[in-house]
Amino acid sequence: MSMISRTINMFLLSILIMALLIIVILSFMLGFGHPLPWIVIGVLVTIGIIHDKLLKKKQLVWQDSMATGIALIDHDHKRLIMLINIFQEATEFNISERKVQLALDEVIRYTKYHFNREEQLMALNQYPGLKEHQLQHQQMIDEIELYMKEYRSDPDVALDHILQFLQSWLMNHIKGNDRQYIPYLTITKLDDDAELHKPRIDDAKPL
Repeated sequence: MSMISRTINMFLLSILIMALLIIVILSFMLGFGHPLPWIVIGVLVTIGIIHDKLLKKKQLVWQDSMATGIALIDHDHKRLIMLINIFQEATEFNISERKVQLALDEVIRYTKYHFNREEQLMALNQYPGLKEHQLQHQQMIDEIELYMKEYRSDPDVALDHILQFLQSWLMNHIKGNDRQYIPYLTITKLDDDAELHKPRIDDAKPL
């Protein structure tokens, strides 16, 4: 769905909610015992629940089956899921272009940071597939940079492409590529800068 379509949908939803709120206020003039305002309130609550469920249905969800057993890697994967979901919410709710850009920048920044940590662990453990894995990382970075070029020229179309790519890539990364090196990792900790863990978007809370 394009940003224009999202904007129209959010506008129509806002109009509907405002209209229902006005009906509730006017209906209470009939008396608190009248069923109409309570029916409309029920409709409002139902709309909110359905909208929330539809939004969450599109988001990535961490599952125990994704765990590698290595705290550092699992921590990074959980944060990437959270950051991609924040980006998805920013596009879904048509938040300001600056917020969308910040959310996307943070996903890319943390992805590069995660790749670096993975490669450090693989090097410390002398993983024989390190070069191949580094190539996979670089291919992902190259692809996202192509999407970023598309975003700069046509953000309305590119956002959906970027989101779909990030969600698909991360699931393949967690469930596929990363499973290859796990048996080789006996050293599972790094001397790390805690500041790099800190997300840059409103303490990484959903927008």
